[in-house]
Amino acid sequence: MIELLIALVLLPLFPLSLLVNAALQVLPVWLRIPVLLALPVIGAVALGMTPAPGGPLALGLSVLAGFTALLYAWRLLAVREVFIWARLQATSAWPLVWMAWLHGMSPDKLVAVALAVTVPAAVLMLMACALRRRLGAAYVGLVGRMGPAYPRLTGAWVVALLAALAAPPFPGFFALLAVMHQISAGLVVVVLAVWLLWSWAAAVLWQHGLFGPEFPRATGTADLSLTGSTAWLMLAAAGVVFGLIGGWAWWMH
Repeated sequence: MIELLIALVLLPLFPLSLLVNAALQVLPVWLRIPVLLALPVIGAVALGMTPAPGGPLALGLSVLAGFTALLYAWRLLAVREVFIWARLQATSAWPLVWMAWLHGMSPDKLVAVALAVTVPAAVLMLMACALRRRLGAAYVGLVGRMGPAYPRLTGAWVVALLAALAAPPFPGFFALLAVMHQISAGLVVVVLAVWLLWSWAAAVLWQHGLFGPEFPRATGTADLSLTGSTAWLMLAAAGVVFGLIGGWAWWMH
């Protein structure tokens, strides 16, 4: 029972998710990313140590998980600040771990799912740091399209956003497939609706960041370096490879 309470705090469902998001918002930027990564992993480990309940409690947790995922996916549609977008998207994805646990997914796979849906949000927060240094704020659409002024950074941001919305062949895509294979038909519909809302919210973010009047490069700022671009490209390639290997291993199993 203690493990379940720990999971409720670290892998929060509504309304505890409000407290966790408020805490993430007030943390220093350098601390947000490790905390964002640690919370779901420890929560998934705690869930894996706890037998899944049955009856009304299981039904109540399923409903609450579906509501939390849909609520935060819907909230993404009105967000243009990348730091906030990243943490809300992660909060919307964490209930998938609860759904999988309630339907018998093994502990190691729960941790894999938690990592697959959270690492892209952490990468987006790193992108937000880079945007804030160059634009003054990690807020897209306020100053026009970023591409002409910062083409490499914009490309890295777009790829990070694709990973966050679980587009194939990134690991989040295979994590979603694994969860949907495990859960009931009703929850599959919820997950597909959440996935659709993520894509819609990402399209809105792209519209604000990639279209409109050209944003002139601010004095004293530079685009992402060639070395930095290569590092981000290698990170994205590694994510794709791990996603493909993990997906293949899961289906073979």
